[in-house]
Amino acid sequence: MQRKEPRLRLLPILLGIACIPLVGTTLAAAEIHVSPSGRDDAESTAAAPLRTLAAAQQAARKSAGREPTTVVIHAGVYYLPQKLVFRAEDSGTEANPVVYAAAPGEEVVLSGGSRLDLRWVPARDGIFKASVPEGIAIDQLFVDGRRQHMARYPNFDPAVRHFNGFAADALSPERAARWSDPRGGYIHAMHVHEWGDYHYRITGKDAQGRVTYEGGWQNNRRMGMHDMYRMVENVFEELDAPGEWFHDTRSRMLYFLPPPGTGLSRATVEVVRLQHLVELRGTMRNPVRFLRLRGITFRHAARTFMDNREPLLRSDWTTYRGGAIIFDGAEDCAIEDSTLDQVGGNAIFVSKYNRRIAIRGCHIVGAGANGIAFVGDPGAVRSPLFEYNERQWFGAIDRTPGPKTENYPADCLVEDCLIHET
Repeated sequence: MQRKEPRLRLLPILLGIACIPLVGTTLAAAEIHVSPSGRDDAESTAAAPLRTLAAAQQAARKSAGREPTTVVIHAGVYYLPQKLVFRAEDSGTEANPVVYAAAPGEEVVLSGGSRLDLRWVPARDGIFKASVPEGIAIDQLFVDGRRQHMARYPNFDPAVRHFNGFAADALSPERAARWSDPRGGYIHAMHVHEWGDYHYRITGKDAQGRVTYEGGWQNNRRMGMHDMYRMVENVFEELDAPGEWFHDTRSRMLYFLPPPGTGLSRATVEVVRLQHLVELRGTMRNPVRFLRLRGITFRHAARTFMDNREPLLRSDWTTYRGGAIIFDGAEDCAIEDSTLDQVGGNAIFVSKYNRRIAIRGCHIVGAGANGIAFVGDPGAVRSPLFEYNERQWFGAIDRTPGPKTENYPADCLVEDCLIHET
């Protein structure tokens, strides 16, 4: 997918002005080059680049904070073997920032997935199948850069508002009678009053043929699922529409009904592995400082709806404290002019202690949860309550002015970002 520049200029949504110099105002003294065609024992120059971002990170630490340092990332897809974690030792300073940037005019993709080399053979009714390597758990399937749909009922319809397709009989014993073994499937349903949604993992069927499941902790006001707005996915017998797929983990077989015009023999097939791609993880006393990411496309982060269970204060919601990019214990850091494309959970999550984080000029499309979330530590709140039904006597309230701790984001900025189809 080609990165599109945002066309809307949004006003800052948070109080405070981030005092971070614009990228490019300081001439980098140290340049470290990385390219998919490089070698990790190379000199890290433009003519002899390193191959991996992990090697570039180690090289950048030698000059970080002592002189302006830029890691120049050349065109290509970088499949991360594990999440890239920046810590305090990766920090720059105000005068000597550290920047990880796509080379000018080049498209750089950081992926939390893997590219599969598959041999497709016909299965039935236009469905193809291919054996996948052992140990792969497929959370999402991308074909030629587009996320496909798990086998689902009802079928995907972009014109339908709720779940792009819903059916009252999605869990009925009559429907479930079609399923030989629905374990590992998912139920997605609206709250009975449409206050958000619930998600469940199917555990099987009981003796009466009724679907059994676990989950539903994603809403902080648990009152049951809606009797109409519900759907199921990841059930093999529901694979019946172009673009749907199913991974049989027991036989290690991937089934796919390609959309018309898809040349499977030539298609790029990618699956998702990692929940988080990049983390800036410091502490309140020793934060990651003056580090920026610029001009990068981030793809292929796993879905996290079953991990979404931490209650937020006095609200309908729970949250998952993570995302494709995480700021946790950072100061004066930024992500700029970047794209987060079809990541499975939160795109950017700013967690607990952070100061002067800037998110500028970013395009966030197709995220499975929030585009950008700022969530502090409930322990910083005096006399917190988590659910509407909780009560507290006035005499028991801690009335000391101000927060209990500094463990929350402050003075952060979101500017000129376009967020859609979350």
